[in-house]
Amino acid sequence: MRLSGVILSGGRSSRMNFNKAFADISGTPVLEIIINKFSKYFDDLMIITNEPELYHGMAPSVYTDLYPQMGPMAGIHAGLYFSKYESIFLLACDMPFFSMELAAYMFSQGDGYDCVVPVINRKLQPLSAVYNSTCMPELIDCLENNKLKLTRFVESINTRYLYENELLPFGNLETMFFNVNDMAALIRAREMYGG
Repeated sequence: MRLSGVILSGGRSSRMNFNKAFADISGTPVLEIIINKFSKYFDDLMIITNEPELYHGMAPSVYTDLYPQMGPMAGIHAGLYFSKYESIFLLACDMPFFSMELAAYMFSQGDGYDCVVPVINRKLQPLSAVYNSTCMPELIDCLENNKLKLTRFVESINTRYLYENELLPFGNLETMFFNVNDMAALIRAREMYGG
């Protein structure tokens, strides 16, 4: 695919008191599970983080935000900026069960759009989405004017929304969009990964 794989890893989780990217699921860090999946699909793979020293040697490329301390929108910007392709598939570092087949489908639906984003229970999933470089002017405008609400940004650009009926053929939605963002979720993820 002519698409870069971008893993967004912000750092310490306030709910876990440690970096959730390194949460251990059956002997494998969450981030490593995602990298293993990504490496089969993307020839341009990167981690965007504000703590690059923690990720040395884990991915071919590790970059920091060009707009520091501006949240996920800055991570999307950095991913697009450093990508060797026009489009990126962005995934949060706490989503180890996301379907790469769904990522490929999302990319296939992106022609003519700035963004392709899943919608589950009427909630946008902008941290598991395809972004095209055509959204960069609006993204830069938002960052420079401190308009950092990601869902508002996604709604302001030309976005292709994927609803449950399109997502279900790729797997169980609860599993694919599961976030390992607290200790209870980590315990559940270990059960899911083992079973």
